[in-house]
Amino acid sequence: MFVYVELHAHSAFSFLDGASLPDELAAAAAELGYEAMALTDHNGVSGSMEFVQAAAPLGLRAIHGAEVDLDDGRHLTLLVESERGWRNLCHLLTRAHAHTRGAADETVEDRAARRAGGRRGRGRGRGRG
Repeated sequence: MFVYVELHAHSAFSFLDGASLPDELAAAAAELGYEAMALTDHNGVSGSMEFVQAAAPLGLRAIHGAEVDLDDGRHLTLLVESERGWRNLCHLLTRAHAHTRGAADETVEDRAARRAGGRRGRGRGRGRG
């Protein structure tokens, strides 16, 4: 017996790529008779919890994931198998977005100074100055 599982679906949280909300995707998958489905939005997991909450009462196994952009322009789809995998994916996405909001180890004071246009230079051992 062949079982189809969609492992690469984008929701409206994938700007300009997905159109349906996570609960709509879960309902459509259940209607099609899917047993499981992965939500893999671009560079984030913004719709994951909404997807899981919508999928559970429908008997649909929700698979967490994300499609991440690589430096060379390619995309890599990452899927979560366990709680540890979820933590790893969230950590990876946080590190990937760190350059957009300051260093991952930046202090509150450093962040405030950066936003004000100055630099405090007290990054934890990174030699910033």
